[in-house]
Amino acid sequence: MRTNRTISTALKCLRRYRLRSFLMMIGIVVGIAALTMVVSAGLGSQKRVMDRVKVFGVSAIMIHAGGGEVTQPSGGTPTNTLTVDDVDAIAHEVPDVVGVAPMGQKGRVEIKYLDRTATTNIFGVTPSWVPVWDWDVTEGDFITDEDMEGLNRVCVLGTTVYKALFDSTADPVGERIMIGSVAFEVKGLMKSKGTSPRGGDMDNRIFVPLSTFMKRVDNVDYISGVRVRFGGSGSIEQKAEEVRTVLRSRHQLATGQPDDFSLITPTEIVKVAKKVAGTFNVLLIIVSAISLIAGGVVIANLMLLSVNERRREIGLRMAVGASSSDIRQQFLAEAVVITLIGGVFGLLLGALGIGLMRQLSKMPLVISWASVLMGLVFSGAVGIVAGYQPAKRAARVQPVEALRG
Repeated sequence: MRTNRTISTALKCLRRYRLRSFLMMIGIVVGIAALTMVVSAGLGSQKRVMDRVKVFGVSAIMIHAGGGEVTQPSGGTPTNTLTVDDVDAIAHEVPDVVGVAPMGQKGRVEIKYLDRTATTNIFGVTPSWVPVWDWDVTEGDFITDEDMEGLNRVCVLGTTVYKALFDSTADPVGERIMIGSVAFEVKGLMKSKGTSPRGGDMDNRIFVPLSTFMKRVDNVDYISGVRVRFGGSGSIEQKAEEVRTVLRSRHQLATGQPDDFSLITPTEIVKVAKKVAGTFNVLLIIVSAISLIAGGVVIANLMLLSVNERRREIGLRMAVGASSSDIRQQFLAEAVVITLIGGVFGLLLGALGIGLMRQLSKMPLVISWASVLMGLVFSGAVGIVAGYQPAKRAARVQPVEALRG
């Protein structure tokens, strides 16, 4: 009952000093709104990580030619440390392999259809690409064994490439496009795959037979990489080590000599993505914390001013029987109530901000009960910290001096 009376009195005082209450609330509203959006962005980042792992596949690894950091194809100097024979060795010597999808890669190639041009990445692939990547066509057909054997000049378009060259209602199958200076017949259109584990557009690609790529597009006898898909159970990291052992033996690399290829596993993708997302979230949390601290400082200063202005009120209450503890609890309650109300409005503002960010960006944002609870807890904590010193000062007011003044 006493608690209810304290809160009721605090609400009456806040209504009486509406402007001051509003000013105290602004900082908390902004801080909690920012915190809500930060938590939402963090949860969205986690969702994006899992979506990328799902795209990559939890039972597959990627092998790229060349050691060290692997980047998106940019048309730079190619690396010739992987061959088709390496792929065959992996398929036959590594246990639990259910499929391999070798690829040749050439970046930033100019393509043309009628008067439309675009720049894209060319991938030389085999028919195994579809089952290994779980990625099929929506129209037409994919590369076949006959295309491989005949070095056919056929291609399959990614959806980004299709949108760049054709009208939205056009059927690309059977049309001829120019890849560099060579004409290719469009054989199919791929399903949209979205963002790659490294953040690139997987739909901005054209697929051609690997044999055609090696002989007629890039004129090479090596490949850029291979995706290996495993079946059964067991650690994907252990299977990656078995692949590494086979390739190091084939490439005659001595102990202590670095790999001349790069292995990418789902675990590494999660680590990299979480590291980037974590850095981003830390920066946002710092901004939110600064907003909350600033709001707390404003509340503390305004409440100290309020104590000085309300000395007669405090003295009168103490003269009619209120104890120092009652006065301290009232002022502390005012601080907590104002911050909780500000927290609620901050959550509403944060929800509106999240909705706006969803409309303006492709960032996945997730609202959860965790963000709501965290907002209320933080706002209450700020109220207690900011209101403690003013409440303590109010409790020390001498009633005789206050009424005399």
